[in-house]
Amino acid sequence: MTANKPSLYEERCRLAQSVMTEDQIDYLFIGPGSELHYLTGTPGMENERMLLLVIPQSGQPAMIVPTLEKLATSKYATYFDLLDWSDSTGPQSRLTELLGAAQGREVRSAVGAHLWSLFLLELQRTLPKSQWTTANDVLRKLRIAKSAEEVSLLKEAAAIADRAFSELIELPFAGRSERELMGEVNRLLLKHGHEQMLFCIVGSGPNGAQPHHHTGDRIIEVGDAVVLDFGGSYHGYCSDMTRTVVVGKPADSEFEQVYNIVNEARAAAHRQARAGVSCESVDAAARQVITEAGYGPFFVHRTGHGLGMEVHEEPYIVEGNPLTLAPGMVFSIEPGIYLPGRFGVRIEDIAIITAEGEENINHSTHQIVTVG
Repeated sequence: MTANKPSLYEERCRLAQSVMTEDQIDYLFIGPGSELHYLTGTPGMENERMLLLVIPQSGQPAMIVPTLEKLATSKYATYFDLLDWSDSTGPQSRLTELLGAAQGREVRSAVGAHLWSLFLLELQRTLPKSQWTTANDVLRKLRIAKSAEEVSLLKEAAAIADRAFSELIELPFAGRSERELMGEVNRLLLKHGHEQMLFCIVGSGPNGAQPHHHTGDRIIEVGDAVVLDFGGSYHGYCSDMTRTVVVGKPADSEFEQVYNIVNEARAAAHRQARAGVSCESVDAAARQVITEAGYGPFFVHRTGHGLGMEVHEEPYIVEGNPLTLAPGMVFSIEPGIYLPGRFGVRIEDIAIITAEGEENINHSTHQIVTVG
């Protein structure tokens, strides 16, 4: 009889166990979030009740879950044990059941980036002789290069963002608040297929000079440059794009010059991005254009970040990162120039490294867009 083929998530757990063996990690502890979603098919629910995936170096994984979440989680438990606990008893007995044999031994444990310190402290009490490290080194080897299926989901997520932008720029901007425009972005992302909007920056006029401006109540005026940076989730995978538009005729005579410099920096980074080159060389390609134009001090962040089940993940396109790009790696290219008190310009697309070179999966125009 032929054995059942392991599911995608079971296979990922097996691969994690292989890496754990190579790295001499005895236990992997993963809490709710994208890491859990990647390994099990569900992100779990993040709250003060312990929900914890425990992967030993060998043997059967298990998940400790609150009883009230057992039913919702059970459909994913096709290859791991499900151990529930009640509010009256707490999770400690389940931890002891799973880890009791290791309590007196010196073991190496790796914890996920999303695990609350509250739960880490509980684990440290349960395994007092454990050495602790981050799970990032284990999971990076699995997640940094996307599969064909993951690339397909990321392409559709990018297409949704493009479609939302194409409708957004047909709407009136002048006289509306940044927050109101953020609501329109949310509406359009959901309309075109995202399950949820994950973030949205609407930075108008001088607010655009803050790369991570908190969208607020400023009323958008004719002449404003408006930075629009937004993304959502599609079947667990993210979109992330930025465009800078102008409301009517730009009030600042320098705007067009700055916009064209940022656009050329973006294009230079895309030309550099391909398998076999370093992350930092892509950053350098964008930064050189901006620096040679005299705006170097006003490009205040890295050129890009990885994208997948998280908006920010590896690889990071930044000076000092010698990591070599390889097929399947997905990341943003988003240079910017920010002139305090005046305006900012950022243009962002998502790049995928392929065997042939690089593919830009955002297709919205890179030319200056004028809105009403």
